[in-house]
Amino acid sequence: MKKLTTFLFILWFGIIFSQTHRFIYELQMKWGDETEKMNMVLDIDKDFVKFYDYDFLVYDSISKKTGEHHQTGSISEQLILRKANTFENKHFLFGGFDYFVIETKDKINWKLEPETKNVEEYHLQKAITDYGERHWTAWFCTEIPFQEGPYKFRGLPGLIFELSDDKNDFEYSLIKSKNLPKTFDTTDFLETYYGESPIKVSLKQYHKKMIEHYNNPFVEPKEALKRGAIIKIDGKQITSPEQFDQKRKQTQERTKKYYNPIELDKAIPYP
Repeated sequence: MKKLTTFLFILWFGIIFSQTHRFIYELQMKWGDETEKMNMVLDIDKDFVKFYDYDFLVYDSISKKTGEHHQTGSISEQLILRKANTFENKHFLFGGFDYFVIETKDKINWKLEPETKNVEEYHLQKAITDYGERHWTAWFCTEIPFQEGPYKFRGLPGLIFELSDDKNDFEYSLIKSKNLPKTFDTTDFLETYYGESPIKVSLKQYHKKMIEHYNNPFVEPKEALKRGAIIKIDGKQITSPEQFDQKRKQTQERTKKYYNPIELDKAIPYP
């Protein structure tokens, strides 16, 4: 864990004067035989808790500075908005050319363990749980008065500093924190996707949409090609319907190879 300089002083000062408490986690996750590292943001304010890719902040900052419209998608697929002090989550997901939201209640049943450890100046305690058909281990700090953590994980008597599943497919480590003087507005890239409101669906409806997209991922580009548009996929120009068929097979193989959902019990049943 990187040094969280004067963390406790800033935090306690911020509880009185700050509006958004921001915690940055490093997420390491496995896709197939590859490992991806990225930073994730946990924002906690009076009414809501939000978890999203750090890249959204980067592009939001560029847009505000330049006045131009810059946007990005989610690599993690862990875009979460929940009501403060509850397990009521809104999970935002991309599917094909659409932006979806699934509303769930995700109670996490923790078992506190007697094992503790010190990381820098912080005293952490161990907790375990089974969630999403994975076994998870968390290390939390009771000195930090937030019962929150990465993704949907919350409900411990302190902030989660470290979290991983038993296969080490997903590993989170707290690396940085800061307090913002005002509630940070995420409506442009979380509650909406740059102005596009999410489509509310059930898990079953989302699965259906994703299978449809898996079976025919290039519906809109095909129609555009018929209208005479110039279509490029992976940097190569598409000039015939047959090329779409080849790309479809490649896309399906890549999807199945790298698909590793954090909640295995909610996995899309790709054929």
